[in-house]
Amino acid sequence: MNIKRFFMLALVLCLFSWGSVPSAQADNCPPVQYKMQRLSEGITYPVIQSGIEDQQIADQINRVFRKHAEKVKKTDEEYKKQYEHDQLISAAGPYYAHTLPSVLFNKECLLSVSFVDESYTGGAHGMHHETVYNFDTRSGRRFLLKDVIRSTHEEKLVNRYLKQQMEKLKKEGRYDFFLDAFKGVDLKKSQFAFNDHGIEIIFQEYEVAPYSNGIIHLKVPYHVFVDHQQ
Repeated sequence: MNIKRFFMLALVLCLFSWGSVPSAQADNCPPVQYKMQRLSEGITYPVIQSGIEDQQIADQINRVFRKHAEKVKKTDEEYKKQYEHDQLISAAGPYYAHTLPSVLFNKECLLSVSFVDESYTGGAHGMHHETVYNFDTRSGRRFLLKDVIRSTHEEKLVNRYLKQQMEKLKKEGRYDFFLDAFKGVDLKKSQFAFNDHGIEIIFQEYEVAPYSNGIIHLKVPYHVFVDHQQ
């Protein structure tokens, strides 16, 4: 780990923690070990097996993942019941709700787990929505974007960087962004994940681009906004 990256990571972890945590502890958290548990057809969730010393914290995080899967299962049952009625009028089907979890980041005391929910209730195609749960594996604290982007100034820096990336990617033909649709991140609701150099802001289908572009992840390095605090 180079000195600049170590400094940035230590700073970010210090900002996130409940109390004062020596930066040297950042590399002492092992990655969590987990298995995928099947709840029903098309619905799975991760179960942490090891890597978190406090079992109560591991259980707390596991309950969050299970609750997400159970919510999707309940929706799936409702959709299937609705389809029993709708198929009598020749509705396309069958209806369903599924979820696919994946671990996006799992190191340095931080865990980012994504659930991509897929649903279909007729029409040309299904719909997708991504929810990411970000945790400090030492305390069990869940982070929202407002815990990472901590001031109006940082928010402006992030939004400017994202807009620049959208303009660049659109010019390159990689995404067909609706540039006027981007009004900035929502610190309470926007989804994000940690990565090795910062965070990834997640845009849902239709949010800033057409359905064909899918769910979009745009990376924002810590130095874009954290360095400006120094």
